[in-house]
Amino acid sequence: MTVTAGDSLPREPLQNGGCTVVLFHCPRMKAKSLIVVVLILAAGGAAYRFLASDPAAAAAPQRGGGAMGGGNSKLVAEGWRVGASTVTELVPSVGTLVPLESVVLIAELPRRLVRINFEEGAVVAKGDLLFKLDDSDLLADLESLEVRRKLLADTAQRQRDLLANRGASQQDFDRAQADLDGLVADIRRKQVDLAKTEIRAPFPGRIGFRRVSEGAYVTTATPLATLQDTSRLKVDFALPERYADEITVGTPFTFTVSASAEAYKGSVIAVEPQIDPATRSLLVRGLAENPGGRLAAGMFANVDIAINPSNDGIVVPTRAVVPSSSGHSVFVAQDGIASERAIKIGIRTADRVQVLSGLQIGDVVLTSNLLRVRDRVPVELSQITSD
Repeated sequence: MTVTAGDSLPREPLQNGGCTVVLFHCPRMKAKSLIVVVLILAAGGAAYRFLASDPAAAAAPQRGGGAMGGGNSKLVAEGWRVGASTVTELVPSVGTLVPLESVVLIAELPRRLVRINFEEGAVVAKGDLLFKLDDSDLLADLESLEVRRKLLADTAQRQRDLLANRGASQQDFDRAQADLDGLVADIRRKQVDLAKTEIRAPFPGRIGFRRVSEGAYVTTATPLATLQDTSRLKVDFALPERYADEITVGTPFTFTVSASAEAYKGSVIAVEPQIDPATRSLLVRGLAENPGGRLAAGMFANVDIAINPSNDGIVVPTRAVVPSSSGHSVFVAQDGIASERAIKIGIRTADRVQVLSGLQIGDVVLTSNLLRVRDRVPVELSQITSD
């Protein structure tokens, strides 16, 4: 049928290749619009005649794109088989490296420094002589006391002999013996003062910079040098108070420092019994080896301490967990069907999530194509992995 501009459309049905089309009279419709309508109807009729003449083509299923395919195809995805895993909560903290032993060396007597017996930064052993103070007056006093001691010792011996022969009284002997004992005590006191003129290392370690020079007059408030034992280091750090019942002596931890990419190991040796009221934190002290002396006291440490390790926990890859407003869920593949299952999660790491409830060992959860999967959708597993 040909329709030209200005013609009126018939009101009766039009048979077009077996397809009935009813055209309504519309005087205001332009000619170009009418021609387009007729062309569309003609194309529909041709398609109808083709399908009617080829039943096989009409019955063939339509093919669609995407991972799902046609109506009978399955969603292809990767799976993860749930197994028993070791679940450990790593609590991060920051701490400071503290020397095992540290002391500021000072003189116990105000005297002149006559000798420095070490090189700065040297390693010294326990008992090594580090500083020597002037002791000339003490030696002179000690020599004088020794002379008097011999005299009083002879006097006491004579009084003892006379007392035995009844030539002296007991009081005379007791007085002579008391004088001798008093002088012996003075000699011991001088010997103690003489020993204080020698400043020795109280423990093995590394000596720091000396603060004085030979010939200086030092007092009991003058710092001479520092001595530190860094063969092992203490690690002081703080944890939130909720972990107060979880930290015990011997709990292992790891830490890193900015000067090295190596992770060092340590263990807790003491826990402060009181929570810090200002920060509501628990102060913990650990001990770590210092292999090769690479660590220095005062370094900043990033600490990770393991809390409540469990050998029968369930973890899944982070990518398998689907968050929602009501919580979290995963898709479990069972008998070729994907089913959504709500779970309760616990500890999270960069690539793993602990599952507290909702899964059992042996379940297979989907880890890919999660944007297309829906509950009760047929699924085909391309591969199954596990820890």
